[in-house]
Amino acid sequence: MSGDVRHSGVSQARRIDLAEAIARDGPGDSHVDDVAAVQHLLRQVPLFKRIGKRHLRLLVGRCHVMRYRPGEPIVRAGFSGEGFFAIAAGHARVERPDGHTVILAHGDFFGDLSLIDGASRNATVVAETDLIALKLTRQTFLDLLDTEPTVCRALIDSLVERVRAIEAPFPS
Repeated sequence: MSGDVRHSGVSQARRIDLAEAIARDGPGDSHVDDVAAVQHLLRQVPLFKRIGKRHLRLLVGRCHVMRYRPGEPIVRAGFSGEGFFAIAAGHARVERPDGHTVILAHGDFFGDLSLIDGASRNATVVAETDLIALKLTRQTFLDLLDTEPTVCRALIDSLVERVRAIEAPFPS
């Protein structure tokens, strides 16, 4: 976007480590059982679909596990897209400026494209329940791309697959 730096619009949720999230002292529907579960969660994200196991483990190691309380904003519309979030437990509400709302739950994610372009958020996302989310910052992701060119290739393949799916003709 423009060269001006804006506050991220992200709440000051308490950062916790993976071991704390795994302890299952959070929401009753917690699905963060181990690192393999986190890898599985990230594997569901189309952007990461073609990334190899070793590189996926590197991504997992760079994620922060965040805890949000009900009503706490995770990101706000109009603020910088400084990262990607995957919901490990709990529910969140997406509030778009046009009034449209969507509920997200375990396995859902948002901000994947902001990892690449850092564009402003087009919606506000608020925790509906106690929520545990994996957060991967844009800078951390870009640092990985700089050091692991193989990830760039997998990323390009995933993006091309998404574009082709969008451009595919509708069945008649």
